[in-house]
Amino acid sequence: MAQTDESDRLLQRIEMVSAILLITLTGGAAAWFSWNTAFGVLIGGAIVVVSFQILKWQLRRTLQRPGKLPSRAAIFLSYYLRFLAVLFVVFLVMYLGLVKPFPILAGLSVMVLSIVLVGVFEFFKMKKEES
Repeated sequence: MAQTDESDRLLQRIEMVSAILLITLTGGAAAWFSWNTAFGVLIGGAIVVVSFQILKWQLRRTLQRPGKLPSRAAIFLSYYLRFLAVLFVVFLVMYLGLVKPFPILAGLSVMVLSIVLVGVFEFFKMKKEES
């Protein structure tokens, strides 16, 4: 049970850092570039945050029923359907001309940056506890 609590806290930290990064990047894009650039960053960040929440929901739903694990094919199918849905939304938003490629790419990078930053923080916290 302690492992689950620590995993939940880690997920909450990642989600909090991603929200802070999304707000910061969107604000920075609005201040230094334009509102259209900021909108692209915001749309990209929103897409990746929603995708992350869906992935979290899928994994929890799958792993909370240990006696009724779905087949490996079903897990991969749901994962790739979510991925294809994200690709379609990104394509649609860009095709309609709502955003430009670089701002949406910056927004889509929010979750990766959050995971890396939380990972680095946890690494240094672990090293500090060792000494």
